[in-house]
Amino acid sequence: MVRKIGLALCILFLVGCGKYTMEEAKENGDIIVQKGVENSDRFESFLNKSKQGKSDQIRITAYTTEGDPIVYDVEYDGKTYQYSSDASRDQFGSTDDDRKNEVCQQLDKTIVKQEAIYTLSKCAEGTDHELLRLPKQ
Repeated sequence: MVRKIGLALCILFLVGCGKYTMEEAKENGDIIVQKGVENSDRFESFLNKSKQGKSDQIRITAYTTEGDPIVYDVEYDGKTYQYSSDASRDQFGSTDDDRKNEVCQQLDKTIVKQEAIYTLSKCAEGTDHELLRLPKQ
């Protein structure tokens, strides 16, 4: 009996139980980062709402070279940003830098060469968090 349970758990692990696929991310409206950015218009909408002081939330899912997802959730409540990161699905990564609902005071845009870099700053734990790099418009 124990062998059967162990075998079942191994099979579930091997077929990717708990993996967040790119198809799922697309269906959920995530902003996807892998060799470029997909659904960046959703980020633009988030920026516009936050500039107007309106609540909104986004999920950015970045895929590693191996195809493992690292998920960043950002929620704006009209005053501050709550930032969470989850690298638990990255088989070669570390969850040491994961955050859960860290409060950040502002979202900055910096232009470097031909890119707009968006970063959460003035965060409770003292570290800024780069969210996204988009081509300068």
